[in-house]
Amino acid sequence: MKFKNVILIMISTLLFLIVNVSSVLANEETVGYTVRALIPDNQVDRSHTYFDLRMKPNQRQEIRVEIFNSSREEIEVDVHITNPITNRNGLIDYTQVEAVPDESVPLPISEIATLNEKRVSIPAGGSKIVPIQLQMPEKEYDGIILGGIYFEKVIDKDKQEDQGVQISNKYAYVIGLQLSETDTEVEPDLQLKSVRPDLVNYRTAIIATIKNNAPLIADNLVINAKVYNEKGKEIKKINVQDYRIAPHTTMDFVIDWSNRELEPGTYSVSLHANSGLQNWDWEEEFVIQEEKAKALNEEAVEIKKDYTLQIISGLSIIILVLIGVIIYLIRKSKRNTAE
Repeated sequence: MKFKNVILIMISTLLFLIVNVSSVLANEETVGYTVRALIPDNQVDRSHTYFDLRMKPNQRQEIRVEIFNSSREEIEVDVHITNPITNRNGLIDYTQVEAVPDESVPLPISEIATLNEKRVSIPAGGSKIVPIQLQMPEKEYDGIILGGIYFEKVIDKDKQEDQGVQISNKYAYVIGLQLSETDTEVEPDLQLKSVRPDLVNYRTAIIATIKNNAPLIADNLVINAKVYNEKGKEIKKINVQDYRIAPHTTMDFVIDWSNRELEPGTYSVSLHANSGLQNWDWEEEFVIQEEKAKALNEEAVEIKKDYTLQIISGLSIIILVLIGVIIYLIRKSKRNTAE
């Protein structure tokens, strides 16, 4: 029996290794391409693998990215110039091809960088150069202009269905694009735009929207938030660090409500942000309307019902009934004694 068990374990281990190796090889075969920025002479820091370019007013320049196709068949890749956004985790995201720049952005990267072709074909085992044209405005600009060059392999959905693949994967790369013209120091300028109740991944939360109005990255942010009820009692707090906010973007700072129901009422939030060099403090009152609370609570998942009021009410009724019974018994006892 022991010998058979050993044989079974060896076979199982071998099968496990074969399946996993095959999976890795299949993934590499499916992705099948890489991208590389061809760094020009006006790169500010040549240790960076993304474009970090020192430009001049009205300058025209062509930058290039090389796509390598390591697969055994021709592939197509879509190319996009993307405006940055800042996500709820304090990370700058260049992958949102539909991202629209904020109205306050004086120079969106999508208006400075243009593509000759938005879909390119790369032969099996070959490579292709993708040119990107840059056109700087006439007026000198302090700070940075930020964005990304996003590459996504075109997937043959019909072929995936024929192979029985149910999950649609994206095989994408992004190369950062940062442009500057001067060494003039620019100060971060953070502003609290609004506070509201909402759902994040179908879970209750309070969202404080913070905007970076400056043409540079607000970096190394430590943010502390506290929420108070109408009586001034602290009911929630959160502390985060190493957050970043892209130039002229807003970030939805999430104060998780720990799967509790949102209760109607007036609240206030106290926020403190620190970049190591600057501090910002905000106080904001906000109201959770009854209709809004009800709608969000009904849509939320894994909500924890708060039965405190019902329990207190129930106990109060029981206590009152007991007191009434005790008084009745005492009076009845006194009457019997008098008789």
